[in-house]
Amino acid sequence: MRRKLCMISLIYIFIVAFSVYGPLDLIGAYTKANAFSKHFYEGASVTATGNIVRKEIKKDSTIYYVNDATVNCENGTLTNTSFIFKLDSDKIPNKSKLNIEGNISLFKRATNEGGFDERDYYNSLGYFFRLDNVAVKAVDTGVITGFDILYRLSKNIQGVYNQCLSGEEAGFLGSVCIGNKSELDIQLRELFQMVGIAHILAVSGLHVSVVCMALYRFVRNRGLGFLGSGFLAGFIAILYGMLTGGSVSSVRAIGMFLIYILADILGEAYDSRTALAVMADLLLIENPLYIKNASFIFSFGAIIGILFIALPISESYKNICKWKQRLRISDNGFNYDEKPPIFDRVREWIASSIIFSFGITVAMLPIVTYFYYETPLYSVVLNGLVLPLMPFLLAFGLFGGFAGLISIEAAQIILYLPHYIIYLYEVIAAHTLDIPFSKVIIGKHGLLQIAVYYLALLVVANYSKVVKFVKYTLLGKKPQDNPREILKGYKAMLVKTIVLSLLCVVVWLIPEKQDFEVDIIDVGQGDGIYISSGDGARFFIDGGSTSSDAVGKYTLLPFLKYKGAGHIDYWFLSHMDLDHVSGVLELLESGYKIDNIVLSAEIPKDDTLLELLALADANNTNVLYMKQGDVCGTKHLSFKCVYPSEGANSDDINALSLSLLMSYDGDWDGVVDYSGFFGGDIGAEQEQAIAAGGLVGHVNLLKVSHHGSKYSSASEFLSVLSPDVAVISCAKKNRYGHPSAEAVERLSSAADKVYYTMNSGRVRVRVGGVDEYIEEE
Repeated sequence: MRRKLCMISLIYIFIVAFSVYGPLDLIGAYTKANAFSKHFYEGASVTATGNIVRKEIKKDSTIYYVNDATVNCENGTLTNTSFIFKLDSDKIPNKSKLNIEGNISLFKRATNEGGFDERDYYNSLGYFFRLDNVAVKAVDTGVITGFDILYRLSKNIQGVYNQCLSGEEAGFLGSVCIGNKSELDIQLRELFQMVGIAHILAVSGLHVSVVCMALYRFVRNRGLGFLGSGFLAGFIAILYGMLTGGSVSSVRAIGMFLIYILADILGEAYDSRTALAVMADLLLIENPLYIKNASFIFSFGAIIGILFIALPISESYKNICKWKQRLRISDNGFNYDEKPPIFDRVREWIASSIIFSFGITVAMLPIVTYFYYETPLYSVVLNGLVLPLMPFLLAFGLFGGFAGLISIEAAQIILYLPHYIIYLYEVIAAHTLDIPFSKVIIGKHGLLQIAVYYLALLVVANYSKVVKFVKYTLLGKKPQDNPREILKGYKAMLVKTIVLSLLCVVVWLIPEKQDFEVDIIDVGQGDGIYISSGDGARFFIDGGSTSSDAVGKYTLLPFLKYKGAGHIDYWFLSHMDLDHVSGVLELLESGYKIDNIVLSAEIPKDDTLLELLALADANNTNVLYMKQGDVCGTKHLSFKCVYPSEGANSDDINALSLSLLMSYDGDWDGVVDYSGFFGGDIGAEQEQAIAAGGLVGHVNLLKVSHHGSKYSSASEFLSVLSPDVAVISCAKKNRYGHPSAEAVERLSSAADKVYYTMNSGRVRVRVGGVDEYIEEE
């Protein structure tokens, strides 16, 4: 019966997946999102009522999450929707009903590959807009709700951690034990993410096992009946889930625990696969878009990986240990009470932990790279060291947190152990990051490749079962009855399983070969152009912004990871204005590998250039200088410096921008298949000099100089280039008035088509055409 329930649950999951990811929305997964877009627009003034389901503190502000909302504006009324809003105060209790006014703010879409898509993220959680300029008109709280007990308890426990531990340790323990990420140190989170142990920061099934399952077994062993034990443990589990914020992973874990208790009470066998499928259904019925949420995919993916990959691989090793013990007993006169030597037990425990960690790592690899485009190579060993200490960290962390509500002195003693465990984690993670190839950037793989990987891995993980089925069922061979031969066979099968699994991993880690393409990235007010040669080399031109904070970290690096670009061969910098170099400086500071930086031989020296040269030297990056007429590139793709001329001088650094003529010869027949011009921030005077010198002719692509300034894109220059495609890179809101109406008019007359990153997001140009990242809705 339970397998039938599992199958029914899986059918619904497949229907949801097809509706969300496929061409037909069979179940109306996007109905709420579409209904909102039809009624409301950016900045619309609205009144709203709804129920606060949770709140979290971020950057000294409190974000409130509102469900079951009714929103009214001049265009009509929308019911049964959800939204968020932000206040400086956290005084409004959870579970309150409120009446507020504000202005609609639409969640931002990603404008480049690899970028964070705020709209997709919040939609996947069931929230469709944000209210700004909020005025709270009324708050209705119940008798119990008004005390906001669990939120206050969480805040008080975090206060205990803050008093007993250093800042980053207190934030870490708050995240692990009570799901409070408001004080989690960003650098610590990123460090753990880079080495592959960030999962320990989330409330998950481990917490339920340590807190709730331990409690359930404790009271059962003390004689309390199934019903009483189940009710007590289930009640504590639900309270703990509410205390920790009710994340997807905790809801999944607590739900499966409640199903386990119910099965125990009814005397039924617990089936983890059915429980997992049922919990997925319950979440997806509430919000089908959960299936796009990273936390949902990681949480359920981890359990599926454990059930179908990690456990079968571990089972092979357990069989080896079992047959070793049998042989030890028989060799020593069949003394069944004899235990293995302590050294053997420790060795087997370590080996078992590493093999299990290996199984989880290979199972989660496609999911990790799907979201992060890279993977930490040493996470297998690292998780084998980290995970065994987690129950102690969690148990002592929770005990110390609650004890501190009564006595801070007692909490300080109890939290000594978590302090040393966290310190050990930090040391291990930091040293792991220093090891060569600690992480590998591989880029984005498609859903079909993911499916093929899992199919192959599923066969490999169950290699022993496949071999037994073929040998004994299909071929009719007799099973081996010699214990030593059986042990030898299990060892051989485990080795083959691990080798074949590693082969799957190696194939997965090979980045996809890229064809020739030019990507003008949306960096806001600035420039950033990625170019793939089609023969394995990667180029970049400029990379900075004056309108986007940390453009290197949040725009350039995610894009490069998405592309599988673990390094850039040649990075051209036209000049030293920050809207062209700020992101490159960030990447060099972070240690991202740039083989060569290419500058104009006439570049004027200033503080920014000196900073760049110092960072390049520290990063072992070569600095090359191009003169007019110099060529850099590969056999298929070349860049020729056409400006500035030798000895050129100007007080305006824009006028000395390195200007490049790109030529792509795909079949290497001497005929240019695609050409482009990149002129940095040169003005009309420089453009006319280039045209008059006969250094350029017709090009397929023009990266418009100086972001569409009215002082660039001269008519004579455009007439000579007569580009098929022109692309302007600028922000919608900028203080320079870019692009100017005059430049746009000239470009529209000269080019077949003009694109704007502020409207299209990333603009990709290939020999076959142009692709915009954001299509008009």
